[in-house]
Amino acid sequence: MRSTMGVMDLALIARDGVFAAAKARAFGIDSSSLRRAVAAGQAFPLCRGWYSTRAPTTPRDHHLLRTTALLQEYGGHVVASHGSAVIRLGLPDVALDLGTVQLMWRGDKPDFRSYSRVHVHEEVANPRLTAWVTTVHPALAVVQVGLRDVRSMLVAGDAALRLRMVDAGQLTAAVDALRGQRGLTRARAAAGWFDARHQSPGETLTAFVLRGLGYSFTPQFEPGTQGKNGGPEQTDFVIDGTRVLVEFDGRSKYSAASEDDAQRLLFAEKRREDRIRDLGYEMVRVTWAEVHQPERVRAKVEKALTRWRSRAV
Repeated sequence: MRSTMGVMDLALIARDGVFAAAKARAFGIDSSSLRRAVAAGQAFPLCRGWYSTRAPTTPRDHHLLRTTALLQEYGGHVVASHGSAVIRLGLPDVALDLGTVQLMWRGDKPDFRSYSRVHVHEEVANPRLTAWVTTVHPALAVVQVGLRDVRSMLVAGDAALRLRMVDAGQLTAAVDALRGQRGLTRARAAAGWFDARHQSPGETLTAFVLRGLGYSFTPQFEPGTQGKNGGPEQTDFVIDGTRVLVEFDGRSKYSAASEDDAQRLLFAEKRREDRIRDLGYEMVRVTWAEVHQPERVRAKVEKALTRWRSRAV
């Protein structure tokens, strides 16, 4: 007898938005019915034998759903690690491999079937870095992604510090716990650059570029102007020993519900810049594209330094 099945049936058997085909069969939802659900947009394949009850909205969301499914498949024997833990913890991601789910054994390693694009790592034990319920300790996840790309580590680490998920001591412990792993030399060298004052991934990446170009700078600099609420205004960076300011321009400041709102925001930002320039500062704006093109950043900063020096003489 053919199973009758709807969206509600799948929602009832799902946990955290995912379900296994084996569980569906136990509730009378056979393979043919499941294929029809996929065709109808009621179920969405994640990995072999696992589905979600909603369509993934982004590659990050798809990765999160796959990670959720595999955590259930492996039961309590694994936790999310590396980039999968960063995503599950809600930390920002930059340069992560969203195609591969990263897990880590916790305790005994029972026999489980393997999956493509899934890497289960050996357990890293450290008394200061106790695993959370479904992820490795956030500090460990931060440094793990740094083994592949230090930009990933710095973006996630600055956010984790800002959110007080981790402290500096735990980040140091994570570096020590991963001793001997490939890529640790680069991650260890960059671990001193974590800074909770960086308020967005763009600011973290801007700091990374400025440091690589050899500039000394201070984040969250107060030039001496006041905002509309009477408090001191801040700029993202000042080049030390100069009156050259650097701001990351992610355009989020200019997002608005209407064109009128956008114009008001743009006008307010222009007035802010005018107040700062009136005090003798030069302003450099760095865009998303430019954090991946350091020489363009250098050219902008050097032009601003030249203008400032010409006035300072």
